[in-house]
Amino acid sequence: MSAGPVSGFPFTAVIGMDDSKRALECALINPNIKAVLIRGGCGSAKTTLARAVGSITDRVVVNCPLNITDEQLFGGIDVEQAMRTGEATLQPGLLSKADGNILYIDDINLMDRGMLAGILDVIATGVVNVERGPISSSYHCDTTLIATMNPDDCDVSSHVLDRFDLCAYSPEMTEEQRASILQRNMEFCDDQEGFLKSFSKTEEAERRKMATASKILPMVTISDELIDVISELCIKVGADGLRGDLAMVNCSKSLAALNGRDEVMKKDVEEAAVLCLPHRRNYDQPPPPPEEPQEQDEDDGQQQNDDQNETSEQDEDQQQYDDHQDDLEQNGQPPMEMPDLEEMMFEIGRQFRVIDYLDSNERLPSRTKTRKGRRAMAISADGTGRYARSKIPVGDKRDIAFDATLRAAAPYQNVRERNGLSFVIEPQDIRTKVRERRSGNTLLFLVDASGSLGVRKRMSTVKGAILSMLKESYVKRDRIGMMAFRRDSAEIILPPTKSVEYSYKCLEEMPTGGKTPLSEALIRVNEYMTAYARCHVGERCFVILVTDGRANVPLQEGKDANEEVQRIAEDIGVPNVRWIVVDASGGFMRFDNAQRLAEKMGARYFRLEDLDADRFAEGVKAAIDS
Repeated sequence: MSAGPVSGFPFTAVIGMDDSKRALECALINPNIKAVLIRGGCGSAKTTLARAVGSITDRVVVNCPLNITDEQLFGGIDVEQAMRTGEATLQPGLLSKADGNILYIDDINLMDRGMLAGILDVIATGVVNVERGPISSSYHCDTTLIATMNPDDCDVSSHVLDRFDLCAYSPEMTEEQRASILQRNMEFCDDQEGFLKSFSKTEEAERRKMATASKILPMVTISDELIDVISELCIKVGADGLRGDLAMVNCSKSLAALNGRDEVMKKDVEEAAVLCLPHRRNYDQPPPPPEEPQEQDEDDGQQQNDDQNETSEQDEDQQQYDDHQDDLEQNGQPPMEMPDLEEMMFEIGRQFRVIDYLDSNERLPSRTKTRKGRRAMAISADGTGRYARSKIPVGDKRDIAFDATLRAAAPYQNVRERNGLSFVIEPQDIRTKVRERRSGNTLLFLVDASGSLGVRKRMSTVKGAILSMLKESYVKRDRIGMMAFRRDSAEIILPPTKSVEYSYKCLEEMPTGGKTPLSEALIRVNEYMTAYARCHVGERCFVILVTDGRANVPLQEGKDANEEVQRIAEDIGVPNVRWIVVDASGGFMRFDNAQRLAEKMGARYFRLEDLDADRFAEGVKAAIDS
């Protein structure tokens, strides 16, 4: 733990990172902006910038390490006082030093989820409540949280993201910026004192700007029309609650003050939307109904006719080929070696950066013994992993938490018979360690490889999306499996593995064509994952169903295939296995089969295009301009 400026690099010397700088400036001048998050890859200067705020404010930057314990952070028993007087008194934790200052946490996505939730509660309420043993106390903590994270390590849940008023993303560096950054860092390393002097004027100018903005801020007003715009934007992105609305109002006012104005303008709202909304986007929203402009009816009808003609031509060609094959066999000749028109191979389409479609940062209640990973935290039972907290033991007392044991015994030293001992510990004082380690995920992709996705060559897009998800899972150290269904059956084409190369090969060579045996696929994958989950206790398992949801092969002849699938979906379920449905249908005529299937399963639902994280910025801009 440390308090004070933790980096000597000047704030104004950081090249680029304009959104992040703006977010930090807003938080420093506006006490209603309590938490700022900077997200970016390794080496993107997010940590350098966050620590550099100490150079433009009089507030102290208090660093909170990831390995801090509950009592070190929030507070606990003052052991020295307890041994001296026998009274249990509160010793405030690190958060007491952050009162009136800035609390900084690096790699916040790697922090214990329970501890992070506690910090965010303190940020929101301004009070630290300590309930520990005989202690029931509280103390004041009015602080601003600045946090950084690399989403490639693991992301945080949407609920945690919503608690951050502002969230900025580190942009990719241009070639010119890389060269300038390298030169500037060399200058800083060669002559730190001279480098700081060279930026002293810009730092002082930044301080004056912030001081002026702080004086203007209480006088800034915002019109009712712009408040309506803010509300509409938050509704369009599906932001839960009112945190997004309040953050946008506070951010817009701060931006106006930083620009020397006492009235919020539309451009302030536009800039605030970039900082307040992307991390609050709700991907579980039901898709809006498709618009049906009158002038497009004729074109849409023509498109449908073209699709029907294309399908009819394929069926006619296939029938002619089948008839010709029958004639050859009747004449005693071997069939021709022609590729089946239904056995279509599609190249892998465009790949993209994937959203956190698993939302996989909830704590696991189960135990894990040997598996590691970068996603979820699980309690370790083998004595390895991070010491997270202590507990009163039941049975096994081998992994003793000495610090917690001493604190439990300290208040009673004055009344215990020491018999020459300096410190007396009795059995009821013993505390053991609760250790945590990261647990990996198993993802089984259940892919619709039927002809319905091949008619418009939609399968190329589907393969591109699946490969994007495969790459994301590889970074997280997940196990990846694949099952494909078409014609009359479903088969495992890739057992769960960590080899992304093998996954790519299976995906690339996966043929498409035939009917859609969705009922058979659901039953088969349910049986497979039931057995898999029994053998991999403590591992999070997901089935990612990629389909348009249009079944045409019933298990029982004469039954309606789609109704049968919906009935099966209601009854399907494996403990510790979650379902995600990715709707692969597209175009103007989008069916709701996949969405209804997800509702029956209790699964998360995404449209294929929703998985592309990079399209969101365009959506926000379009919403503002509309």
